[in-house]
Amino acid sequence: MNATTSPRSSNTSHITSEGVWNWTSQQRSAIFSASWGALISTLIAGFVADRCRPKLVISLALFFVSLTTSLSPYMLGFGYYAFFVTRTLLEFSGGFIFPASSSIASRWFPPTERSTLASVYSMGSTLGSSITPLIVAGLCTSPFGWESLFYVFAIVGFLFQIPWTIVVTNKPSKNRHISEVERKYLESELHFGPLEEEDDDDEELPEFPWKRLLFSAPLLANYACEFSYQFTQAATQHYLPSFFSEKLGFTIGQNGLYTTLPFTLNVLFGILWGGMADYLKENKVMTNTGATKMFQAIDGFGSGISLILLTVIPSVEDSRTALIFLLLFGLTFPAGVSGYFTSMISICPQYAGSVISISRGYGVIGCMITPWVLTFFEHLGFEHKWFYFYGLAACFQIVSGFLFLVYGTSEEFPECRERRSSNPRREEMSINSTKLTTLSA
Repeated sequence: MNATTSPRSSNTSHITSEGVWNWTSQQRSAIFSASWGALISTLIAGFVADRCRPKLVISLALFFVSLTTSLSPYMLGFGYYAFFVTRTLLEFSGGFIFPASSSIASRWFPPTERSTLASVYSMGSTLGSSITPLIVAGLCTSPFGWESLFYVFAIVGFLFQIPWTIVVTNKPSKNRHISEVERKYLESELHFGPLEEEDDDDEELPEFPWKRLLFSAPLLANYACEFSYQFTQAATQHYLPSFFSEKLGFTIGQNGLYTTLPFTLNVLFGILWGGMADYLKENKVMTNTGATKMFQAIDGFGSGISLILLTVIPSVEDSRTALIFLLLFGLTFPAGVSGYFTSMISICPQYAGSVISISRGYGVIGCMITPWVLTFFEHLGFEHKWFYFYGLAACFQIVSGFLFLVYGTSEEFPECRERRSSNPRREEMSINSTKLTTLSA
């Protein structure tokens, strides 16, 4: 990592005459490999959130992410290894946030609204990825120096915890900021009632269904979709500029315009697909499973075919045809959020955090092997490396879409309903409530 410093920095012993941290390429690669910390925490985060209070898990994760971010410039003064440890702790803490968020979301959103929820999830991460480079560039060139970007993001993280702590609760039944009408609606849709208004976050849960979550066919189909989705997203987000430059001879201006287009469409149509999916389910036009299968088919087959056409048809002489296939990709790719992702948070809401943790493991692997695959094709000296590279991504999309059509579902697993209804403490509360009702009568 090259961290450009301001003239007033006191760490001059580590800075070259060009004002850049004098780290070797191996050290810079190691800094980026600190993201393995996120993979480790992601794999356990969902289990922790499902067993504990997901709100508390997110609060602690946000606190440590903000703390390590704010300490990063200071730790640079102690050298490379101090910064590496700080970065690893930051990534490890951040890995808890997404699975825990899914755990708490599954307790708030009924099945007919989960596609919209998933779309908002994806829109937030996409917008963050798009806006952050602009903010970083502005802060690095500002009078406050490069250190300010760490402090600004840390302050935002600390401030966010104020409304988070005040407004958010683990369950709707404990929230004071929603109306009674909304509370009753969620009670009926999510199948919890006044009996659950007691503090049952620490209740003893049944034995964890590891075998079902790891090896059931519907979830394996979801995990295949997550792997494919993240591989394809990394392949397009990071390597489309190189593809346009090498194969189609695009200028820098053309490259920026064409590369931005599909990701802008991802944000817009992600929300559109989510709203459409929930409309179809709420109005009984399609079942939950039928809707997710349809939208996953749009993602898998639509984006896969568009990638193949993008690498085969456009040429230097007719490069504008690439715009058609980019539009097709931008329209179809975000439909997967209303497909497999909606399925993952619907199949077993009680363990949604754990399901997301497992799927994120598959997704991180898909994202990480993307540069290795391209390097492999380059090493073999393939003349049409981009065809093989994006063709492989297309195959992943099509095959995972087919697997979801065959095995996918959005209906809650029967054993998850049984585990929820057979909770000993809940049965005891129900009996006591019945006795009180009888006595009052």
